[in-house]
Amino acid sequence: MNELIGLAMAFMTATIVVKVCYDILRGKYQDEDNENDDFFSSQDKARIIDNNMRAEDVFNKIRESRQAKQALKSEVIWTKAFLKSLEWKRYEEVCMEYLRIKNCQANVTCIGADGGIDIKIADSAGTVFAIGQCKAWNRQIGVSLIRELYGVMAADKVKHGIFLTTSEYSKDALEFAKGKNLLLVDCDELVGLINGLNEIDKRRIDLIATAGDYTTPTCVRCNVKMIKRTARNGKNAGGNFWGCPNYPKCKNTMQVRQEAKS
Repeated sequence: MNELIGLAMAFMTATIVVKVCYDILRGKYQDEDNENDDFFSSQDKARIIDNNMRAEDVFNKIRESRQAKQALKSEVIWTKAFLKSLEWKRYEEVCMEYLRIKNCQANVTCIGADGGIDIKIADSAGTVFAIGQCKAWNRQIGVSLIRELYGVMAADKVKHGIFLTTSEYSKDALEFAKGKNLLLVDCDELVGLINGLNEIDKRRIDLIATAGDYTTPTCVRCNVKMIKRTARNGKNAGGNFWGCPNYPKCKNTMQVRQEAKS
């Protein structure tokens, strides 16, 4: 009796698979806009038939394809909370890509979360006309950092300077920048600038921002993702911090940022 039930169920499953595959090949499962494009490529269709996929697997494939298409259709909207969640290196890459979208030849100068020039911006002839500094911080940016950037501009004889941060600027920092070729971009402004891009450019920058792990910080020295560790002793005993996976060769550490408010 059990054998007969098993054979009957196997026959029903095979019938459903054949029916679904036939419908797929006929183009029945298309998106909701009734476009004349199937969810599966010819290779996918051949694989479904050759591998004798179960009905459940076929339906799951259809659902995943629909979800992917809907995701592509949905509008990309950036928020302050998302921007603040980016680790320092990913934030730097986002800033650089935004400048490139704006037809600037922007390139990261070196790996380093806290020192020197992060981005050099050149014209079509390759002449550097601006330098940029990026700080993925939650705390306020003070005047000392803006003075430092201005000093580098003078030393390198670069006319313009751009400072970008995930936080905000102190009053004296904003006052110092007045009347100088300094552009201070805070979290609110950058979110607004990105959201003001056309949908193609927004999606382009969003793909860069969200590729892989974009929240775990990168080691400044080794350019690898850090590992969350717990301090065993000292004043921070029991507290968490980011440590380099190459320890003890590399003893670089970073504080664990508190979750940013939107």
